[in-house]
Amino acid sequence: MKTLFIKLGLFSVICLAILTYILMSYGGHVDYFYEKFTTPKAKSMIIGDSRSFQGIQPSVINEYFKDKDYELPMFNYSFTIAQALIGPLYNKSILKKIDESTTNGIFIISITPEMLTEHEGFNNKEGEFREAGQPPHNMELVDVNPNYEYFIKNLSFFHFKAMFKKNSKTHKDGWLEENNLPADEKVFEDWKENQINLFLKDVKTAKLSDTRIQSLNDLILELKQRGHVYLLRMPISEAFYGYEEKYYPKFNNIVDSISKITNSTYFNFNKLNKSYQTYDGHHINKFYGKTFTNDLCNLINNDLKQTNHIK
Repeated sequence: MKTLFIKLGLFSVICLAILTYILMSYGGHVDYFYEKFTTPKAKSMIIGDSRSFQGIQPSVINEYFKDKDYELPMFNYSFTIAQALIGPLYNKSILKKIDESTTNGIFIISITPEMLTEHEGFNNKEGEFREAGQPPHNMELVDVNPNYEYFIKNLSFFHFKAMFKKNSKTHKDGWLEENNLPADEKVFEDWKENQINLFLKDVKTAKLSDTRIQSLNDLILELKQRGHVYLLRMPISEAFYGYEEKYYPKFNNIVDSISKITNSTYFNFNKLNKSYQTYDGHHINKFYGKTFTNDLCNLINNDLKQTNHIK
């Protein structure tokens, strides 16, 4: 019996060592979200769904503002639309990930209509949220490495074959680098059509949620105590933007109204005369992502100059 326990103990140690090695060396490849919970608490933050997850690059922001007086580095705490719904759950996790000593950070909230929706079967006013039980909402520890809590609670999100394929990687700054880009125009059009179809399927059971709208307002006010807050509507294809405007015609006015009430700035890139290449109609590819992030920095910098001048 003693021998058996020794063997079981040795086997457990070996398995833990292998798991630790994979998490430390390939965590950003095998799971999109894992690295977000292994890094220190953030001074500045990007918040949003997969558009900002892939489209806004913290390294570009850090380089742009490196000689300024703002608290960096920037961290991308975006997820996918299944998790990144504005509401009490996401707000709680965001505030948990922020360094409480921060007073002069930069916070970018990339907002989409779907992030403010309530689906049939989930009464937001009664505290029913479809994102419950998923990361980051099921995490207590958001800044430990390796993070075994994440592995235990979210094993289904891991894809260990990805450590060999390496088609994508979430970097330590939270940015998802997608390398699996369309090979030709036909593939691009197929992916674009698929994304639109997914959106059209979703809108059949969704409507804008007053609870989520109020949570956006609450989040901005909380973040303003830590620094400068910017609302952002990222650029997408004309077709995709047209569908969003068709099914959520009040969305832009709602966000614009919140920005005025909270005295925060709102950038809608779909109304600017700029074009950025996506790989599926609404995710900017990693090459144009650098240009987009730099253009966003220019707008933020100009706004900060005006704000500081007024002050």
